[in-house]
Amino acid sequence: MSDRLSQTVHFIEAMEQTRTAAEIEDCLLRLAAGFGLTGLFAGIVPTRPAPLAELRSRILFQRFPAQWIDRYSTEGYVFRDPIIQYLLHERAPFTWRKAYKRCSQRSNVSLIRGESTEFGLRDGYVVPIYTTDGEIVSLSFGGPEILSSLDDLSVLNFAASYALGRHLHRLAAWQRVSKNLTPREWDCLLWAGEGKTNWEISAILGISTSTVTKHIMAAREKLGAVSKAHAIATAIRTKLLR
Repeated sequence: MSDRLSQTVHFIEAMEQTRTAAEIEDCLLRLAAGFGLTGLFAGIVPTRPAPLAELRSRILFQRFPAQWIDRYSTEGYVFRDPIIQYLLHERAPFTWRKAYKRCSQRSNVSLIRGESTEFGLRDGYVVPIYTTDGEIVSLSFGGPEILSSLDDLSVLNFAASYALGRHLHRLAAWQRVSKNLTPREWDCLLWAGEGKTNWEISAILGISTSTVTKHIMAAREKLGAVSKAHAIATAIRTKLLR
């Protein structure tokens, strides 16, 4: 097996061990770090004006500086961003620099490029992914330096597509099986799947043992399981847990 293919296999193996969006983001950022890229953002691209709450609900991954994302969202920059505008017409991956260059509205370029640079995001690389539902999902990597070789960056194309597929599959499994599991019920079930006792889970989460028991019983009922072990097995089978 070639070194390059081996790297791909290692990435897949690491991705298959992920259980949360944060862990998926970590895998992507470890790979992107080799290209000087330090941030990541992914979301479903809006094709029409929408309320702020709806725009935020479209976010899938977020590892850009929180202050920049807050400003971007609050000011409605999504509809002035040359990168988003370029995305609506470009199916191939591209650098931010290319989108800025092609934008005819130079005031928007100055605004978005200038303010993002303040937060250490001078240039980036965008991987557009088109779902079977007709949505455009954009995975955007950003960093403090001007990117050089587009060919080298192409290794991120596969990684972005694989990560998105992994995340969407997990979300679908969650919606199909969880049946309104609360975050706390999910946390308790997750740690139970790691072999922790109710007492150990209570210490980890900072809640009482009786509360842990209550959460696991609720999760068991929602999953249609007859015991804690059955609930864990059901969650593993449906890929809620690994």
